[in-house]
Amino acid sequence: MPTFLSDDAYSRLLDDLAGAFIAAASAPGVVLRDKLAEVLAGADVLPEGCRGDFEGEGVTGAGFSTGDFAKTAVF
Repeated sequence: MPTFLSDDAYSRLLDDLAGAFIAAASAPGVVLRDKLAEVLAGADVLPEGCRGDFEGEGVTGAGFSTGDFAKTAVF
């Protein structure tokens, strides 16, 4: 089953991912994978291996924040 985001959250995520690509393509030493990971973390999308870091915080499964994650992504 896919996970659905609001249209605004989806648009912000696409913009942030595009920005990560541009940042990596235009700056020497910037790794695209790292930039993409930062954007996804800002959208509360993390790999399963990180679940232990959030134990006790009420994290139960995959999901996306519909908050303003565009402001939390680091470029």
